[in-house]
Amino acid sequence: MHWLKEHFPRAIAFWERYERHISAAGLATGFIFDLIIADRPDSIPNNLLLLSYILLSGVLIVVLNVRATRKLEEEHSPEPLFLLLILQFCFGGLASNLLVLYGRSGTLAGSALFLGLLAVMLVGNEFLKTRYEQLRFNIGVYYLLLLTYCLIAVPVFLFHTIGTWVFILSGLMSLVIFAVFLGVLFAVVFSGRERPLREISVIVGSIFIVFNLLYFLNIIPPVPLSLKNVGIYHSLLKQSEGGYLAIFERPPWYVFWRDTSGTYTLPAGNGAFCYSSVFAPTNLEAPIFHRWEKYNEENKKWETQSHISFSISGGRDEGYRGFSQKGSLTSGTWRCNVETASGALIGRISFTVIESKIPPVLSTKKL
Repeated sequence: MHWLKEHFPRAIAFWERYERHISAAGLATGFIFDLIIADRPDSIPNNLLLLSYILLSGVLIVVLNVRATRKLEEEHSPEPLFLLLILQFCFGGLASNLLVLYGRSGTLAGSALFLGLLAVMLVGNEFLKTRYEQLRFNIGVYYLLLLTYCLIAVPVFLFHTIGTWVFILSGLMSLVIFAVFLGVLFAVVFSGRERPLREISVIVGSIFIVFNLLYFLNIIPPVPLSLKNVGIYHSLLKQSEGGYLAIFERPPWYVFWRDTSGTYTLPAGNGAFCYSSVFAPTNLEAPIFHRWEKYNEENKKWETQSHISFSISGGRDEGYRGFSQKGSLTSGTWRCNVETASGALIGRISFTVIESKIPPVLSTKKL
């Protein structure tokens, strides 16, 4: 670093002056880069990329802690600017890749989780006053990213199913991996010194407890499952060549995010079909539920009318197709939730039932 200051004094002065902004730019660059290239959760190249980010981030945290410790002893120790920039790029890449995988669940919770994490990391880069504080902050971020990755990778590659016990084992595995990382960190950085075990334990323990709380409240999306398609249909006819012929009401042209209309017109007493296509990684099997609910205008609550289950098997890019039928619909506001066995929401579709003697304009398409 000294020879860089001698040969490129202006560039280094600019770097040191705007270090935090450059670090934030590295974080944002990594975030955008992986936002573009993120692939399905069982993709080997994508998982190798994520593992390389995790491994490289761990190594950089150890190296940066070593240098920060030396800086406390040596007043003019060189600043590890390039290493910090690479670390932020890895963090940004991990956060955006996991954002895509969680966000595909069909709910806002997964996306909000990682967008919030990105905001916290940017604020941490900007407002933490010392590099020592930043490094402690980075250790917490590192465990959070490690935990969220384990919650995807363990069900996909080890158990090929999802559920409460798989979630718990995934969390415990993240703790084991992090304990190994801490062992290396303490041996290399804090050998012969007081080890900040209590401080780090509080950070990691808090993250672990909060994630478990969010899971049992069904706030965390049920990764690695994701909703590819959902719609409400008047009829579904099984085709000999595979798939379904669907009869439905088209939404207005400007409601481009829906496959079927938000208004469902039918003669009194008729029913409807809820069709969903749920992506699951190869070899993963899990039960899926369709929960039909109607909104009660009097008590202002959603009330379950039907709860229908079927199993899915992973591997198909377009998702595993399934449907349920609800008979004797009545006018009002309805929705069909696509859920896991634990009640975690994969996605939903809402619609308003209107009883009419005039038949609606119907269209057909293949699913």
